Amino acid sequence: MAVGLPILLALGFWQIGRGQEKARLLEAAAQGQAAPPLNLTEVTSIDDVPEYRRVVVRGVFLADRQGLLDNQVRDGQIGYDVLTPFRVDGRSALLLVDRGWLARGARRSDVPSWQTPEGPVTLIGYLRHPMDVPLVSGDVRERFGSFWVVGEIDPPLLEPVLGEPVQARILRLAPESYYGFRRDWATVSMTPQRHYGYAVQWFGLAAALLVMYIVHGVRRARPAAED
Repeated sequence: MAVGLPILLALGFWQIGRGQEKARLLEAAAQGQAAPPLNLTEVTSIDDVPEYRRVVVRGVFLADRQGLLDNQVRDGQIGYDVLTPFRVDGRSALLLVDRGWLARGARRSDVPSWQTPEGPVTLIGYLRHPMDVPLVSGDVRERFGSFWVVGEIDPPLLEPVLGEPVQARILRLAPESYYGFRRDWATVSMTPQRHYGYAVQWFGLAAALLVMYIVHGVRRARPAAED
């Protein structure tokens, strides 16, 4: 009782905190994507742009340095997210653009084909920090032809591969932007409601433990009272 009850209560409150955190993230994403796009050429530092704020950026794709984000699933089909470095006008560090999902073939090395425009282009999207995948490294350990492959996006680890500094955040293309593929990323992996549901379960277990403790105590006290 002394050990189990505090643990169960702590897990319940932790899930509530996670749910509130996800709710704030969803609200920030909705606000950022509803606001008019911000022109990155008018921003002193990309780091000053709020997470999920829609932006307009102009520059050129580096088609000879593209990569793939491995093990991305849509509707039960495994594929890749196409990651293309982008040289932003007036910026020294490259911006990695997640252009969306494409299905792969039967084997992992069956890389999909796509077109990458040459020359200056204008993109619309939003900036975000890459998702940290537990127990997955962002090192480039495979190549399929000219494409590097990663299990998660870690910009500092890509700098030796791309040969230039890389921005800490990536640009996810907005659905209305050209030059992208399937773009139905989830803002959060688990909704606030699911976190709250797990919290109810933990609190329910805590209540059950408390009831069992009380019942056990009453049963032990009865023989003593009868004597």
